[in-house]
Amino acid sequence: MTGLTSFENAAHVLDELIACHEHLAELYQGLQELASPLGVMFLEQLSVREKKLADTLERYEDNAPVKVLKTWIQIPFPDDPDKFLAALQQDLPAELSTQDIYELASKADDFITHLLEHLRDRCEITDVKKLFEDLIAGEKIEHIALSKTYNSLREM
Repeated sequence: MTGLTSFENAAHVLDELIACHEHLAELYQGLQELASPLGVMFLEQLSVREKKLADTLERYEDNAPVKVLKTWIQIPFPDDPDKFLAALQQDLPAELSTQDIYELASKADDFITHLLEHLRDRCEITDVKKLFEDLIAGEKIEHIALSKTYNSLREM
């Protein structure tokens, strides 16, 4: 991922979000060796979720109006996604509990939502602003699903 530092078009923003979700899917796969059997199941579910989110964004990009995708914006990301992902992996316990995994995934969801809100709040182009609003709504739905999954696992 390269982040955004100057003028970029909306398609590039989507590409960055796709890459972020793909990296999260890989991260969750890689963390399975640190988790209990229940944690492995949770991480696998998170990895599948991130891959589906990346696929959804790719399908959107394939079908989105060219006018929206080619719209140029000058809104740098507030934080570098690569640095965030690297920091997310630091200071992990030797064995991940389901709570540790939930907190990790919540941080990732919050990061992406914050990034999208930053882009939406600074965008003056109605169609692109709507794109960011739709993506925020989707992220919030996914976070609710994450909480439900975690609560179900806690009851097991």
